[in-house]
Amino acid sequence: MQQYRTPAPGRTPRAEPNIVNRDDYKMHILKRSWGKDEHEILIERWIPESGWSRTQILCDDLELAKIRLVLGC
Repeated sequence: MQQYRTPAPGRTPRAEPNIVNRDDYKMHILKRSWGKDEHEILIERWIPESGWSRTQILCDDLELAKIRLVLGC
């Protein structure tokens, strides 16, 4: 069978593993640092009814420390 070239609903469009990878829900979280005191947290979620949705959080070191405190990590 020929490999798919474009992602369709339900197919994960990236090589990174999903935190949650079920048939009814998928979630991927990525943290990037953009130089000194600049961070991005990208949260992507997938459900069959609407496909992928994205939340992007841009923060500095202090805000990132608060997020880590709340998450307990």
